Amino acid sequence: MPLNVVITMAGRGSRFYAAGYTVPKYEIMAHGRSLFDWSMLSLKNFLTPDARVVFVCLKENDSASYVRQRCDALGLRDVYVIELDQITDGQATSAYMSRECWLPTEPLLIYNIDTYVNPQVLKPDLVRLDSAGWVPCFQVPGEHWSFVELGEDGWAVDLAEKRRISNFASIGLYWFARADSFEQAYERFFADDNNLVRGERYIAPLYRQLISEGKKVSIADLPLDAIHVLGTPAELEAFLALDLSEQLIAAL
Repeated sequence: MPLNVVITMAGRGSRFYAAGYTVPKYEIMAHGRSLFDWSMLSLKNFLTPDARVVFVCLKENDSASYVRQRCDALGLRDVYVIELDQITDGQATSAYMSRECWLPTEPLLIYNIDTYVNPQVLKPDLVRLDSAGWVPCFQVPGEHWSFVELGEDGWAVDLAEKRRISNFASIGLYWFARADSFEQAYERFFADDNNLVRGERYIAPLYRQLISEGKKVSIADLPLDAIHVLGTPAELEAFLALDLSEQLIAAL
């Protein structure tokens, strides 16, 4: 089945530049691979030959040539690069701005360039039957995540940003059974400014719109040691300190 994959990478990476890095975050090398390649490796089981992959970039970063070169190396053929003139008010908006490239009736997967997940644990068959949305999670301490609360039947009953309503934190991947359902949910949910979080439009909370319409949202509970968040210099340093030899052998 065709799949829309949207990779949002439209930030400035200012924390890395402030820490002394001299290339865009996605080009930083770690364990012999760029952070871009680590992120894409996470999606190994989703990036089938018929996947349409859309990258949402910031024009000032001049990302297009690098993205296309790496996509060629990774064997991705149906690729679009959207370059935004300015930073948006959140990941949901960055993804929404690429909607003209989507196959509207096919599933949509939105991911970032900040996380590596061992692809052994991240597979399409984890999506629960009858799911209109799917949010793979891991159980991790802290308040700075997107959280999913489950009902007794295992379906999501609420999602929140930066508010710990459960132990299930999103890994940063968001799936919708149809791309046009994301588009419609975005327009309905964010028509109310009260649904912004600190002025930003996040993806996790807009699943509330699907739930309010009687649609089902599921999760997968992934092992903590399979998730490597790479969004800050400190997180990258922790990643660099790991021995990933066994994971790499299994993933390739």
